[in-house]
Amino acid sequence: MRPAFGGHRQRRKPQINITSLIDVMFILLIFLMITTTFREHLGIRITLPQVGNAEKQELTPHEITVSETGELYFGQQRVNEQGLRDSLLRLFQEEPKATLVLRADQKADFGDVIRAIDIARQIGGERLIIPTRTDAARSL
Repeated sequence: MRPAFGGHRQRRKPQINITSLIDVMFILLIFLMITTTFREHLGIRITLPQVGNAEKQELTPHEITVSETGELYFGQQRVNEQGLRDSLLRLFQEEPKATLVLRADQKADFGDVIRAIDIARQIGGERLIIPTRTDAARSL
């Protein structure tokens, strides 16, 4: 059939209207953001003491020390991992809410320090203080 007044009918090129597709994509994105559960990273929770000011605190005599070479000490006595477990078990039987102080040499292997923290947590040590030196103490 011929158009009126003798003109040629132009054929339109096919087009895809992406406006509605963009809306669908935003809805899918929002849905995924809301329903996605993020994997928790494994970590060590340490309950630090709360203080109102920056005064020195009296540290307890229950100290775990990790030397530069990875040796473990409980108090002044050198122990291995099993010895540390046994010492901590005795301590927590006597004092269930005992506070531990973990001192580690600056050059100590990170794995040795984490192993000591892990042993303390397995036994039930919830209160762990990791002391550091301030800039003023370093200059002395």
